[in-house]
Amino acid sequence: METNANPHANNENETVTELESGSDEQIKAIAASLRQIRKQKGYTLKAVEKLSLGKWKAVVVGSYERQDRALSLNRAIGLARFYQVPLDQLLGLAHPVETLGSHKEALVVDLRRALGNPPREDSDALFQKFLTALCSKRRDWNGEVLSLRARDIETIGLLLDQSEQGVWNWLTEKRYLFMAG
Repeated sequence: METNANPHANNENETVTELESGSDEQIKAIAASLRQIRKQKGYTLKAVEKLSLGKWKAVVVGSYERQDRALSLNRAIGLARFYQVPLDQLLGLAHPVETLGSHKEALVVDLRRALGNPPREDSDALFQKFLTALCSKRRDWNGEVLSLRARDIETIGLLLDQSEQGVWNWLTEKRYLFMAG
């Protein structure tokens, strides 16, 4: 352990190493996230090396994942770019986002229910305006149901200040989803 006192430390006994290094749990979480993202992409370590044209050596990426080698910020940024994921997600700092694919059924809004009554809350009014604009943009005038796409869910989440899962829950609570049968 390094013994040089850090001028920014809160007490005299705190050292540079204690402040600058992550905890074992944090390092393990980062390593696990690196491996998880690689596997989600469907890459083996050898595939990473091949796809990166040798920029990312299999042995090096594997050593990051096993915690045998420290990952610098510059290398983390480069690896995030290679995997095409945000840096916070690569490092396991972002909360996982539920995707529409994680739900067994597609999100289909019952327009009769969602648009058929005056809004009771601001969120209802925003949702109604969004649906009306979306139907107009898509030139979808059947007036009964509307399938929501992933981008639509993101937009609704922004309007309602909700996560994707929060939007799903809100739509379910409001009974705005079309249920066949």
